Amino acid sequence: MNSASTTGASRTSDAGLTMGLTGRNRMLLPVNLAVRRGSAQFDAMKSSLSNHPALAKRNRGKFLGGVLGTLLVIYIISRNLTSSLRPPPPPPCDAHAVPGRLLMNLTSPLHTHWRPLNEAECPALPPYLASLWELTHGPDRDLPRYAASVFSEDYRLLGASPEAFPTSWLSSSNGSSIENDPIYFLRKKRSTPPTVLVIGDSVDRNGLVHFCQLFKRNVTISHYHDIHRHPPDPPTGDLTKGHGPKFEGWDQRGLPHLCEIPFYSEKGRGHSGVAMRVVNGFHYGMDALDEFDTPDHADWHKPGRVEVRIEELMVPMLEQMGGPDSVDVVQLHSGMWDLALFGLQDDKTKWSLTVPLTPEQLAWWQERMRRTIYHVRQTFPRARVVFRKLHRTDDSIAGTQYITNRRVNQLRHLQEEVAKSEGLPIFDFGHLLEGYQLFQEKVHPLLVPGGVVYAQNLVHQLRLALESKDSWRKGWFMGG
Repeated sequence: MNSASTTGASRTSDAGLTMGLTGRNRMLLPVNLAVRRGSAQFDAMKSSLSNHPALAKRNRGKFLGGVLGTLLVIYIISRNLTSSLRPPPPPPCDAHAVPGRLLMNLTSPLHTHWRPLNEAECPALPPYLASLWELTHGPDRDLPRYAASVFSEDYRLLGASPEAFPTSWLSSSNGSSIENDPIYFLRKKRSTPPTVLVIGDSVDRNGLVHFCQLFKRNVTISHYHDIHRHPPDPPTGDLTKGHGPKFEGWDQRGLPHLCEIPFYSEKGRGHSGVAMRVVNGFHYGMDALDEFDTPDHADWHKPGRVEVRIEELMVPMLEQMGGPDSVDVVQLHSGMWDLALFGLQDDKTKWSLTVPLTPEQLAWWQERMRRTIYHVRQTFPRARVVFRKLHRTDDSIAGTQYITNRRVNQLRHLQEEVAKSEGLPIFDFGHLLEGYQLFQEKVHPLLVPGGVVYAQNLVHQLRLALESKDSWRKGWFMGG
């Protein structure tokens, strides 16, 4: 009777305790009640054991272990509930998206960077690349340098008098000091390295190649369905100028390219693990009818539709690298192939290439891109998806007649509208490179400055993904 009364009183007390509690206190209430009840049970058990010394001696260790385990679980639950109630920190300012100036350093390319005009409001990005060089080559190897004499006079004029790096850098949004260690988020050795998947065209493929070149690492070319099968000859330095022979029916330009940045081994025995990796999935734009399947396009290989290429080529490739759920960042682009498609269609109908894109063409592209974004999100639900905007070429150069300035400008505006309406962050490559068309090989930016700012963006997007509270690497049982 007394026990039942005590239980009833306890329930009444617990019920009264919940009245008037909201928000954080209500969420923590189950933990508090569990602690109170556990304490009462502990007092009752202690009293019982004191009357039976033999039983107490036999069960004390087992009982105390159970109590400690219960308290540990309660502590973990309480800590995670408290953490989940904190408002998320604001993301750091995107230095690449604000007005600024491109500071080139031809002789020391890793020091090329975009400098915002209002650094008090939005500082420049931290020196990711210089720090990553040290991470992979060790503290005693100097940054790569080139003799000024290897560049033309025009190049030297545009790249003259580079300003030094800013003395102050961003502070990480999660409280870690990125000023003292710009790549602290890559220091941890993980069983599955932080991974960036670039779904794009030859500009993105070359950006990956440049990324590896900046760190004196080798690009690996393989088959989508067997990443351990490689062409017999090593890849050329610039796949826009020289291409290896076809490999089992594939033009090497359309095969996946992988760049891994390994950790430097302090013991001097090579490397120990991979700090990060970048892999690409090549596609032919929003074309849904295989219109590039012609003898003029030797690098075309079925399937042509981007959604099918993701499912039949990129996913099998990634299954060999930890699976699609192990991808941290997906950078998506479509633009150059789409302008080429519109130009090809207009050529067939004798429509002028100098006129703007029609409303029908723009509506078609928008619908196709939204479907592609949806497919990417469904395939990579854990990844941070970023959209890369088009950059302007020099449409007076032979071979770029379909990529006219007027149409590039139209598509850039539409890209931004679609990306923003879909909630995607944007990497505006053209914003950074405008005015530096001299440093392009037709549509392809050169290593400096294009390859450098492209590489900086890859590392920056990876940082934002790893710092995010939504990162799949965060959690009690994740490998980080």
